[in-house]
Amino acid sequence: MVDSEPIVNRIFAETLTEAGFPITYAEVTQQFKGKSMATCLEIIKEVYGKPLPLDLLERNREREIAALHQELQPIAGIAEALAQITLPKCVASNSSHRHIQLVLGLTGLLHQFEGKLHSCHDVDRPKPFPDVYLYAAQQMGKNPDRCVVIEDSVPGVQAGYAAGMTVFGYVQQRDYPEEEAASERDALLADGARIVFNDMRQLAELLSC
Repeated sequence: MVDSEPIVNRIFAETLTEAGFPITYAEVTQQFKGKSMATCLEIIKEVYGKPLPLDLLERNREREIAALHQELQPIAGIAEALAQITLPKCVASNSSHRHIQLVLGLTGLLHQFEGKLHSCHDVDRPKPFPDVYLYAAQQMGKNPDRCVVIEDSVPGVQAGYAAGMTVFGYVQQRDYPEEEAASERDALLADGARIVFNDMRQLAELLSC
């Protein structure tokens, strides 16, 4: 719903590199997309074989918040799509509640999901495990097989599929080669997405099919 990934990944790469864990923006994007912060930190410690500075997360958080306030934008067409969708809807994310509320508040989307924000912090395991989706369905009073998941990452698609839900993959239109976009589409389809689309203005129509 929001275009936070490029911002968050850039800040994370810069903070890690300055702390003695050199990594590029491209590497962060490739290795950590869709993963919880706890999972990312475990990967970093394993790869570099040393503990992370105690204040790294706080430093990263401060930089991230400042950048999000300056740069964050909603995904094109998402506000219109949400206004058209009459089905019950919620958020089920690998991010913390604090982050979810921040980014939705900054982009004017929070009112669409008041009281319906679910985080991996609410459950035992983050995506790619299905826990947060099953928890969200339970909180919404819906059977998983009657739910549709909209996901842009492989771990997210895997989680939705494992939960027994219908998964729609989303690949954002960006200024990068078509072969990269095709690779993203193929990866989402291979891991359980029923369809993959690239324009949020299509979402209401897709849900009515």
